[in-house]
Amino acid sequence: MFSFLKKRNKKPEFQSLGENDDISIDINIVGGENIKIGSDFHCGPRSTIAAWKSYENDQFSPKIVIGDRVKINSDLYLTAINSISIGNNVLIGRNVLISDNSHGSVSAEESDIAPSERKLQSKGPVTIEDNVWIGSNAVILPNIVIGYSSIIGAGAIVTKNVPEKCVVAGNPARVIKYL
Repeated sequence: MFSFLKKRNKKPEFQSLGENDDISIDINIVGGENIKIGSDFHCGPRSTIAAWKSYENDQFSPKIVIGDRVKINSDLYLTAINSISIGNNVLIGRNVLISDNSHGSVSAEESDIAPSERKLQSKGPVTIEDNVWIGSNAVILPNIVIGYSSIIGAGAIVTKNVPEKCVVAGNPARVIKYL
């Protein structure tokens, strides 16, 4: 699937990395020592996988765990200050955002602070179970579990847990079919 990718001369540093990886030369890794990646991992160009240990004066203990046979197309942005877990046999389309954090809260008290200056906060971990297919341009927000063998439609904004073996689509994403 990703045979067109140029292999890196030097692999990025990860806590652990399985065999037979195929990582684009222009992937951006932040906090690789907090990232575990399984075997047969493929990641397309212009993607970012970030485990932020600090932001401004705040310290975090992030962890990102990606299972075996995970295929990521181009332009993924995956960012954690808490925890993101991706199971085995997951397919992720182009231009997908997966995040367990945000800049501040939606409140009157923070509305006068520039968004980039607000404290990072996590509303909870993201768990993507085995055999999930995430369509292009989808957004997976914090504190979400995507159930086994589910499909996230292209452009879906996932704001709630997704049951296993179903298809969700829309903004906000809702179940449109059970498999």
